Amino acid sequence: MALNFDVLFNSTQSVLRGEITGAVKFITSCLLMLIVWAGVLTVDGWNSQEITRLNAQQGRFHTLLLLGAEYKSLSPSSQQTQNVDVAAVFAQVSENMSLGSRVNRITPDGRNQSVEINRLYAEELADLQKQLASRGVKFIAAEIRALPAGSERLFTVSAIIGPVNP
Repeated sequence: MALNFDVLFNSTQSVLRGEITGAVKFITSCLLMLIVWAGVLTVDGWNSQEITRLNAQQGRFHTLLLLGAEYKSLSPSSQQTQNVDVAAVFAQVSENMSLGSRVNRITPDGRNQSVEINRLYAEELADLQKQLASRGVKFIAAEIRALPAGSERLFTVSAIIGPVNP
């Protein structure tokens, strides 16, 4: 059983010319099925892209909710920060940390305080920030200079501190 390409080619031409009964209906149905198939594949592609986008947006929203909850848990309560006396809080913290003569300057600046502290170790600087934050006071602006002290560095901090929620 050999395939004769001349016969196949002539038969195809006859079908396309409409010389065979029902050929026009057959070609029209084939084209219509091809169009419907292409449309289904296109819509399915759009659907899968939209599902992927939706999943990405849901993931981002979930991450944003987690970050918001974490941020809320880190901020001090509003009752604690409404009437914060920044100078008194700084005096308490500097006394607790035994900063003493290392506090070079503390000057009122409206509701905030301008302070300068010399010869702080990195751990002390981090502890100072934590203790101030736990009492409702934050660093608004700071200039930190590192000075070599043997194998370690000592820091000089010039900062403006103020209440967390003014």
